Amino acid sequence: MFFDRVKVLLFDLSIFNTTLKESSSDLIEAARCGFKQKVFFVNAHCINVAVKDASYKAALQDASILYADGSGMRLAAKIYGESLRDNVNGTDLFPMLCRDAAAAGVSIALLGAKPGIAERCAQRMQEQFPGLQIVWTHHGYLRSEHTQSVIESLNNSGASMLFVAMGVPAQELWIMRHADELKASVILGVGALFDFYSGEVSRAPLFLRKRGLEWLYRFLLEPKRMFSRYIIGNPRFILRTLLMRRRH
Repeated sequence: MFFDRVKVLLFDLSIFNTTLKESSSDLIEAARCGFKQKVFFVNAHCINVAVKDASYKAALQDASILYADGSGMRLAAKIYGESLRDNVNGTDLFPMLCRDAAAAGVSIALLGAKPGIAERCAQRMQEQFPGLQIVWTHHGYLRSEHTQSVIESLNNSGASMLFVAMGVPAQELWIMRHADELKASVILGVGALFDFYSGEVSRAPLFLRKRGLEWLYRFLLEPKRMFSRYIIGNPRFILRTLLMRRRH
């Protein structure tokens, strides 16, 4: 189980060096047994954000499990002299978790995205995986005065696994702030995942994903919004990787 997984140290973060299949098995077992786990996915953009946001960096360092997401982290690992076994990103992991949760009887909750998106995502996944229990959904536009009632509703649902899709760093900070109040055992920050699986946003073709170019597809879809993240952010990430390696 995840207690035995090998870890690598990248950017002062302890990253689980595992596979998608092992990750799904570990997280379902944790949810089934009631082991509290805060799970975050770290990509190049996350590292750039963490450099400027100390509270987000602290949230990553305090997480139970960190997974390396994307070609940028694979490149960074190579520069550090490490080799990552798999690209453990939330978008590819999600259907595996849904499949394994259906088989294990683990119930799921979805929190995040625009109104209606989480519900549509839940419907699609339940159609794909008969027996999947998605017992609670809610959009991610929470007013502070409504947060406690939303948490109470979520806890009453009995969900063992919670996916939070609010974007970086909002979702990680929300999870860290409320983790002790949440009854769900496994809590994951998953970015734009609901948008993809609801059909709201299309994913890159498989051949681009296999070549580590999903970021390029997202940039072409939303060039204004993604310009800073990718066109400016990617070179900054590589430079940070080289400087960090030199210091070490």
